Amino acid sequence: MEKRVQDELRRIRGIGEVLAQRLVEAGIDSHAKLAELGEEGLARIRGVQPRMIPAILEQARGLAAEEEQAPEEKTAALRAGLARVREQVQQLVARARERLGGKLKGDREKRLEKQERKLLSGLERFEALCGARPKQAAKRLAKIEKRLDGLEQAGARSLARGLKKARRPLKRTRA
Repeated sequence: MEKRVQDELRRIRGIGEVLAQRLVEAGIDSHAKLAELGEEGLARIRGVQPRMIPAILEQARGLAAEEEQAPEEKTAALRAGLARVREQVQQLVARARERLGGKLKGDREKRLEKQERKLLSGLERFEALCGARPKQAAKRLAKIEKRLDGLEQAGARSLARGLKKARRPLKRTRA
């Protein structure tokens, strides 16, 4: 537990392993407590560089505000992101059908539809799980969005392959 708290404090630039340990020993176990400490309180901790105090406090306030964000807000933001990704997938496939027209026949069209269907159903399952671990879900959603970028002008085969790769972060999600 103490190691995890130290790791969280080390997210702040200017706080290393030793300083994080000293902060924990002084009873500072969160970014909010560090922000409440103020300049004078932080200056009393041995090993804190005086020129870094304002930057450390500013970062601590930002991280504390991020931590205070209600879980419902995080979940709502994730759901909005999922809706955006679903829309993007549907638009990619629709534009590919328009662009390729007669070239998209038979096996290639079936593969494209299959990958679209699998990705959309995976996103539905993922939505049910995203409330439990919002931080992890946000990272995975960002990976999916990154993989979908650049598929706008892809051919049928490349688009199907890109949709398949976009599903990879979803496969690692456990209930």
